Amino acid sequence: MAKKKGNVYGSVVIYERTSKGTSIGRNPKKVNSMNKHNQINSFTNTSPKISNFNKLIINQATWINEDFIKGLVSVIIPVYTRNVLIKKAIESIYNQSYRPIECIVIDDGSTDNTIKTVENVIGQNTDDTFKIKLIKQENSGAPSARNNGIKNASGEFIQFLDSDDLLCPDKIKDQVSVFQNQAKIDGVYGNWHHGTIESHVLIKGEKWKDSIDQFYGGRVIHTLSFLFRRSFINTIGPWDESLKRNQEVDYFLRGALAGGNFEYLPKLTGLWREHDGDRIMTSSGALGALAFHDKWIAEFQRLNVFTKERQKTAAQYLFWHAMELETQHKSTAINYLNKAFNLYPYFPEFNTYKMKILRSITGNQLSLRCWYYFAKSKNID
Repeated sequence: MAKKKGNVYGSVVIYERTSKGTSIGRNPKKVNSMNKHNQINSFTNTSPKISNFNKLIINQATWINEDFIKGLVSVIIPVYTRNVLIKKAIESIYNQSYRPIECIVIDDGSTDNTIKTVENVIGQNTDDTFKIKLIKQENSGAPSARNNGIKNASGEFIQFLDSDDLLCPDKIKDQVSVFQNQAKIDGVYGNWHHGTIESHVLIKGEKWKDSIDQFYGGRVIHTLSFLFRRSFINTIGPWDESLKRNQEVDYFLRGALAGGNFEYLPKLTGLWREHDGDRIMTSSGALGALAFHDKWIAEFQRLNVFTKERQKTAAQYLFWHAMELETQHKSTAINYLNKAFNLYPYFPEFNTYKMKILRSITGNQLSLRCWYYFAKSKNID
């Protein structure tokens, strides 16, 4: 790996071509925008050589094309009104030490200059091993945009990236190497940073024995960290467009239930960015999260895999999100508190001496209603 001075997220690092080959690790140069395309390192000595990059026969037999271009990595970016951030995201893909790559940007009905920004980036690109596609759709949400991107992807491997996040330069190269060495691997993930470009913390992906427990309530892997084999994307199926929250957790859980073989490579993959445009949890968001947990409680029960530990995890999530609901949703909140109590009746909040007395007199539901009104009046979360 080439050594890079300064902050890897603060600029684009490129490698100079010489008559002796690519100067990996010898003379890295920094640029602040996507120019000097003739200097980008295509790693032709390690990446598959693609002669038919633009030739693809489409097979409509499955929900995505079964045919693909061997060695090609398709990076799918859903974007909605992020004119300032989208360029940096694309630059982090352009700066990958792996080639060939296609970057598929799905504009989800942006209301700012996002489309113009992407079109300008496309106009600047002269690298034949790096293609950018811009696809426009009506505002339908990130899962719909990702599904649209998958249907238009030609790569053997699929990378999802949110429009406000960044990839490390060797992320794709490192993970493709795992696929090349292990034919039975369906997905590879690693570590990532969380924070800003200037200040961030390291989050380790970890490897659990049970992927379902890892993704549901354990170490949730960030979307940017994963690279998937295309064939397994077809196995998982489309992203659930009905979900408003936790779509990536749903996607990974479905992958685990499908028997996915996921490999943890303990290397840095990218930056999950915090910025001024970040959303905060609102009642709408909490309702979306509760809908996700309703879906998976029913799924675990249907498959007879709803262990006591998963019941406890589900109950904790129901409790937290119910308390995030604003007072106009009090009936919904109380119903979910009751569901949480039925799944896991050992919450400390529900087992104080006073609550036990109240519950013995009024029953579970009325005592929970009294506790809820008291907690909200005291602003207890």
